[in-house]
Amino acid sequence: MSTDDTPTRMPYADQPDDEAPARRFYRMRAPHVERTSTPVTVRVTDGADLYVAVGPGRRRMYLTPEEAWALWRCLSEAVTSTGTPPDWIRVHVKPTPR
Repeated sequence: MSTDDTPTRMPYADQPDDEAPARRFYRMRAPHVERTSTPVTVRVTDGADLYVAVGPGRRRMYLTPEEAWALWRCLSEAVTSTGTPPDWIRVHVKPTPR
């Protein structure tokens, strides 16, 4: 906490550079106890819908930015209700061009 008792927050995303590609991918792997981990990818393309993929390309979905914000809010509340976040989730996810 800062000296004025205001909680500080880790940034969730890097601000795009002026020279950043029009397409950015945010990736993470969700661990699994009995199987291999599950890839999770979000593709952001300037001026287009967001693309979300869970698993090796099997479950895909396109979302408008408004739908993505609504999904983020609902998921945030739902997942928070399941308990304390695991340690592996406490990472900063940086965008990649591919």
